[in-house]
Amino acid sequence: METQFLKVFKSILDVRESLDASIRDIKGVLNPGRDGHGDQVDFLIYAARRAALSNAQLLQDLWVLYELGQKRNGYFVELGACDGSTLSNTLLLEEVFGWQGAVAEPARIWHDKLRAKRTCFITDRCVYTEDGAKLPFNETPEAEFSTLDALSYADLHAGRRRSGVRYDVETVTLRSFLRAADAPRQIEYLSIDTEGSEYDILRDFDFAEYDIRLLTVEHNYTDRRNDICDLMQRNRYRRKFEAFSMFDDWYVKG
Repeated sequence: METQFLKVFKSILDVRESLDASIRDIKGVLNPGRDGHGDQVDFLIYAARRAALSNAQLLQDLWVLYELGQKRNGYFVELGACDGSTLSNTLLLEEVFGWQGAVAEPARIWHDKLRAKRTCFITDRCVYTEDGAKLPFNETPEAEFSTLDALSYADLHAGRRRSGVRYDVETVTLRSFLRAADAPRQIEYLSIDTEGSEYDILRDFDFAEYDIRLLTVEHNYTDRRNDICDLMQRNRYRRKFEAFSMFDDWYVKG
């Protein structure tokens, strides 16, 4: 057993060395004083040192904490919550930093685990453009790619959705969802990963009614990405870290 403990301990040291090497690489490639990349460098170093804490696919939770100075007791909203743990952009905020919030997940396969894992407000309705509609939903074999059936073939994951299980889900607007959750007017973070309906959800939302500081919005490199960016800019948001946010775009108010 002592040998196994030593092996694990050495692997931890190796991980630390790998992270330290990444930080050295960051500092070597990007000179914040010369090239004006100080914010990017600071975030990458912050994320490298805390990557093991993150549940999010692209470290979105760490980006939120970085932008808000590791704020405690904030409020989050997550559309597309999966089981509440897998690829979660908000679990760290809830469990470690004491945030409250609301999450939405229409795919039935996730519901039991989601309710067992999370203590925040949960709905199984599908956040979309209208209240109370019944629309076909495609629950895919790789369930994180599930979406409204009409959007199944609208992005680069179309092939993953050909053999899904179809059933109807009830829709709710983002505004109605927030009201049902009794969300405060100031929301620190909104995460939208709904596999194709992101622009539709945001297009009809009144940004004057809620003060949302940060958003991460999946775009999957579709044409809707530019539509989302234009919409966010009209509502006084600026995009950050486009160079490495990949299939997400990250927005800061102001």
